[in-house]
Amino acid sequence: MRRHILNTGIILSTLFTGANTSLASERVVLSSIPSDVWHQTVYLIADKKNWMEYDNFTVQIGDMGQYVYNFPDWYHGKYDPYMAKADINDDMLDDIIIMLNNDKAAIDQPLKDIHILNQFQDPDRRYKEALMESISSVIINKVAIKQIENKVSIQVDGMNHTIDISKFSYVNPRTPYLSIELVDYFIEGDKLYATIPVFILRDDSVKGGIIGNIKVRYEWDGKEYVARKLTFAEFKSEN
Repeated sequence: MRRHILNTGIILSTLFTGANTSLASERVVLSSIPSDVWHQTVYLIADKKNWMEYDNFTVQIGDMGQYVYNFPDWYHGKYDPYMAKADINDDMLDDIIIMLNNDKAAIDQPLKDIHILNQFQDPDRRYKEALMESISSVIINKVAIKQIENKVSIQVDGMNHTIDISKFSYVNPRTPYLSIELVDYFIEGDKLYATIPVFILRDDSVKGGIIGNIKVRYEWDGKEYVARKLTFAEFKSEN
């Protein structure tokens, strides 16, 4: 999505309120969710530090700034962010899902940060960032993986899956692992999902070779989004 510089009086006067911005930063709209109803349009705004880094985020709902939420600790690297509206907790109110690229992530940490703003009506409409079970916790508690000769065994949510890695066209395939760095998130049927790629080491590529994906469905338990159902799908080699 093309980035827009904030250059209208309404948005400028609204979005700078409550945000400490550096004189060297340029305030930009990174993404938006349009709506036919003017007070339901969503804007994702941040300080542009350089050509590929953004921080000091604001989420604005409504063209007139009816709801403004500041997140000074959020960070986004290069490439476009992802933003969507969906009722992912089944309360008939659309929530806001934001995915940012974290180029500063430590080793074995996801390169994408997900943020969920749950919508409430009590009685006034408002949004609050929701807690979410970390993907590392999901893996520790619900996934086990091991290799015996050419067979990789993956236990996902109590279900066992066996993959013969010799059928893949990888040179010296070995040592299966879960790629936490490449975890991705998406919305499907108003449900929040994550995918965890499963790789093996190989001599013909430093990136390894994919053998499957674990799909995680998240559900709201009243306090946080937790992993409720995990499934595994083996990668189908063309050879």
